[in-house]
Amino acid sequence: MLIKCPRCGFQQPIDKYCAQCGVDIESFKPPAAPLFKKIFGNPLVQLSLLLVTAGSVGTYIYQKGQDNLQQRVTYLKSSVQINSSELNPPPPPPPTAEVASDFAPAPTAEELASQQTEAASSEMPGAKAALAANKEGAGAKDNKDARGLAKTSGAHLVVYYAEVGRGTLNGIFEASQNTGQFMSFKDYTAGILPNIEKRLTAPNIKILHKEDRALDSSKTLQWFYGLKDRRNPSVEIGLTTFFELNEMDSNNLRGNLEIQRTWREASSAGGGQGGYEIQRKSFPAIFEIGTGTGFFMSGVMPTLSNLENDDELTAIDVYKILHSPRFRAGDSDFVIFIEFAKGN
Repeated sequence: MLIKCPRCGFQQPIDKYCAQCGVDIESFKPPAAPLFKKIFGNPLVQLSLLLVTAGSVGTYIYQKGQDNLQQRVTYLKSSVQINSSELNPPPPPPPTAEVASDFAPAPTAEELASQQTEAASSEMPGAKAALAANKEGAGAKDNKDARGLAKTSGAHLVVYYAEVGRGTLNGIFEASQNTGQFMSFKDYTAGILPNIEKRLTAPNIKILHKEDRALDSSKTLQWFYGLKDRRNPSVEIGLTTFFELNEMDSNNLRGNLEIQRTWREASSAGGGQGGYEIQRKSFPAIFEIGTGTGFFMSGVMPTLSNLENDDELTAIDVYKILHSPRFRAGDSDFVIFIEFAKGN
């Protein structure tokens, strides 16, 4: 019969002493294992440590991602403040938008004929569908005519202010998300938009106003649509557009855009006159567009003006959307589109 030495592990026939190390086999007692070996040698302790380590690493990676996202948003909102100051904003130039004498002009002869045709169509089978199709085609043609890019000798920045139906806008969001250059913040949404020429002629997009500006790398573009606040004539209510060119070649345009809104809005503290006070908000973005692509920004227009001289404001093309039942009901939104016209 063989026995194993408790000290060196040597196997030998039964004897009092180990033939290899000489220890007294009968009286030898192995030293107790250190406490840390007993603890960390326990499989339950090892599993717990593994779970804690994995959880810590996962938490760190998630927090790092959140910090990176926050830094990106902070950079975006702070690095493109173009010639703007919250306390002393630069005096905007005179409004360049055309002002209509009446928001609802008298119908033209063509409109009266169209109304008569629509009334007659109610008595003809299939006529309603044909009339609706004709109207949709006419709407697309109107947008195409409004969008038409002038043939210029130099590069131009073309900006469209439009009312867009909610379904069409969701399609724009999806198309922009597919480009990987889509930004959605708490107050507004912006992104790159492919096939902008086709989308701007869609029937569910109503172009309110078009701004065409020649690009000059030596200066920042700035324009304003609005009017003086009746309660505080030193303040002008409306939207100011800032554009700063970063880089431009024959096919691509890269720049900083900021829409600054000065508006009479409800006071969170309930102060101001009638619970409203003048507030300034900025909506910045960085974009790069090229052939066939454009840029859009939505969510910058409140549904109400909160002004005593509301009719004066809505007489400006850009703000006619404030009288739109669809816009006030949330079924459409105010969207700004940007297109790069390379010129000849």
